[in-house]
Amino acid sequence: MIYDALKLMQVALQNYIKEVEQTLDSSQDIVILDNIAMAEELGGNRSNMNERIVMSLVNLEEETTLKNSPNYHMVNGRTIYQNPPISLNLFVLFSVLHSEQYDTALKRLARVIEFFQWQREFSFTTTPGPNGLSKDVRVLPDLYTLTFDQLNHLWGALGGKQVPFVMYRTRMVMLDAQKLQSEGEPIRERVLK
Repeated sequence: MIYDALKLMQVALQNYIKEVEQTLDSSQDIVILDNIAMAEELGGNRSNMNERIVMSLVNLEEETTLKNSPNYHMVNGRTIYQNPPISLNLFVLFSVLHSEQYDTALKRLARVIEFFQWQREFSFTTTPGPNGLSKDVRVLPDLYTLTFDQLNHLWGALGGKQVPFVMYRTRMVMLDAQKLQSEGEPIRERVLK
């Protein structure tokens, strides 16, 4: 489900940028899903990151406000016991790598921000996605602002030099293993002894 949510956002952002900047080669992906910490290896097998917008998952957290849902539901008169799904917040970093043209990197960063200002929700009903992804994906992105201390720790942990970037926290990605714990008849009467 995490990959499906990120892939849905990647495809939607890719389509938006190609539509707005009509000069792009349609065969080249300008938005890629990759680990930004590997950008220092430019020139090696990671040279595909240059002149791209790199989407990286840098953190995730459980949405604890949605944790207290019941672990049972009724289906055809039977009680089904099942753990509730986990709601996650994904922290997605959009880094714009342009080793030659800093101004182009800033323009692409502005495209990312305007895209998320325009597109406030991602799901298969609002955003056509590639085949093979889960149809249950629903993502709500919010701009996430870091303090200078947090910026320093983030880029230090990623092991690279800071490039133009923006971070979004996406809410309500649900993970559900769909594993049945037990099943039983509902209690219909109380027997006293």
